[in-house]
Amino acid sequence: MSAQLELRDYQEKVVSFIVKSLRDSGACIIESPTGSGKTLMGIYGALYSRDETHRKILYLTRTNSQQEQIIRELRKLNPIFKISTVPLQGRANLCILYREGDEREQFSAESLSRFCSFRKRAVAKGDQDACPYFNPGIREPDTENYIYSTIPMADELYDYALSRNICPYESLKSAMQRADLVIAPYSYFISPIMAERLLHNWGVSRKEIIIILDEAHNLPDMARDSSVTEISVHQIDLAEKEATDFGDFVLKDRIKASDFTEMTRSAILKMVSDLLGENDELRIRPEEFRDYIMIQNHISSEKLDSLISYMQMFGEFIAEQREKDGKVPRSHVLSFAWNMMKWQLSDPSDYVCIISRNRDGMLYSSSLDPANILKPLWDSKTIHLSGTLKPVEVYKDIIGMKDAPHMVVDSIFPKENRMVIYNDDVTTKFGEFDSQQASRMRDIIENTFLSVRRNTIVYFPSYSAMDAVCDQGFQIEYVKERRDLDQIGFQKLIRDFRKGGKPLFAVSGGRVSEGMNFPGIELELVIIAGIPYPRPDARQKAIQEYYEFRYHRGWEYAVTFPVSVRIRQAIGRLIRSSDDIGMAIILDRRASYFRKYIDGMYLSKNPAADAATFFSNRKVFV
Repeated sequence: MSAQLELRDYQEKVVSFIVKSLRDSGACIIESPTGSGKTLMGIYGALYSRDETHRKILYLTRTNSQQEQIIRELRKLNPIFKISTVPLQGRANLCILYREGDEREQFSAESLSRFCSFRKRAVAKGDQDACPYFNPGIREPDTENYIYSTIPMADELYDYALSRNICPYESLKSAMQRADLVIAPYSYFISPIMAERLLHNWGVSRKEIIIILDEAHNLPDMARDSSVTEISVHQIDLAEKEATDFGDFVLKDRIKASDFTEMTRSAILKMVSDLLGENDELRIRPEEFRDYIMIQNHISSEKLDSLISYMQMFGEFIAEQREKDGKVPRSHVLSFAWNMMKWQLSDPSDYVCIISRNRDGMLYSSSLDPANILKPLWDSKTIHLSGTLKPVEVYKDIIGMKDAPHMVVDSIFPKENRMVIYNDDVTTKFGEFDSQQASRMRDIIENTFLSVRRNTIVYFPSYSAMDAVCDQGFQIEYVKERRDLDQIGFQKLIRDFRKGGKPLFAVSGGRVSEGMNFPGIELELVIIAGIPYPRPDARQKAIQEYYEFRYHRGWEYAVTFPVSVRIRQAIGRLIRSSDDIGMAIILDRRASYFRKYIDGMYLSKNPAADAATFFSNRKVFV
């Protein structure tokens, strides 16, 4: 294959495989290690696969950090590829009015979209002050050329647009209409509504695009998460107060909005009382909630549906009224009505529905089968890229692409550059993890770090496990990931870690576990402080039962596969080039079960000593 860029032999083979697979099957799955050039291979394969029908490329990433990494790589490749690229970002990162406002914490994604639409309509009617940044400058050639030539990060585009008094978000939407390649978050295309908006703004159909799915192992969980619906007593209380504040609209047959909120709240509380007993949560049939509302209030199914519809209209009125009053166009009534509508979509054949004591009483529903949610994705040609899909047959079953051809690229770096060990003296297993275990884990982490003094990330299975170990008290200084970190706080955390000298404590599956690039000595030691097993709650048990019924391998599909992905993602942070070295230490006796998924892993009774030996010929940081 002739190329504009010199490719390694294995990269040539992967690109050829992508082209053939997309032509013959419309999809392909590539499992290739970190540092092997997955972005390059994916984009090259997509470009060579473009024809008169499939002429646009959509590159999906999970996080902002991953998008930034893709942008850096595309900037290097753009002089060769010469394709117009637009990196999409959400309004929360780009809206100038939002970022400079005083009520940011009150906005949801939907209310921010409504806020933007309202302001744009006002501008169209002649009120430029409604949004001074929504002006013809967003469509000027200079703006478009800047985006295509620079492929800007969110903050870079924000500063550029602010200096020119134009909206950065609308500038991206305008440039997107002529773009060959668009980078976007997964959420933009898993959500049917957002996907249709993206396609409309781009001016293409699903059949006209090739989709590259970066870190594709995230696809199952992201699909399930997109289907989640929650209705809580707390949420109902907020909707009731808001309804009363806005006149308590009569919905139907003298039933006011506050009457309807009382109906739903009473139904949830009655279900908690009748069904839970000593349990904290219980799986239910989706129709049970409707049955409780109808039986307790002597109303028909048709009347219940009408009440929900009228509640939605009342919520729309409230949101519009708040916008007219110069407030955030957000409505608890509207959110409540939408969730009631979404609950109707919970198909009992593949949804899990749960009643829980959480938040004073809560209903929760989620799809069990990501394949059903992802079906629209297969209308396009797709390239799945990941470093951790083993066993790939499980991944293909879960996403519903059993016949998709796949290719595995073996490790391209010297095996002696990496060591993986595990220690079986500790565990974070539920029911056994106590202060003694936490103290022992603290000692191993501290002693190992002090024995090598290398840039280290410690991954805990959960925030609670991390807090339990930290509560034992460390003699060393460290930096720590927190649940409430916004993007600015997160970037500061990473900058502090890159300075060296302090280990970073993070959570498996979180923002630090993938999409972050720590080349060379920026990261040389990874400690996995406990196997990141999912919580054995009702949802997890339902997923396991579902796959046991379908494939007779429930534990492997629901537990082993996602856990092994998280472990290998953490280990994969270490080696990104032939010059890198790195060591991974798993602190949990259950690690032995995963030896078949992690090449060369062996038992160590003294991790600190083994780490010191491995790094003995390496220079320590200061």
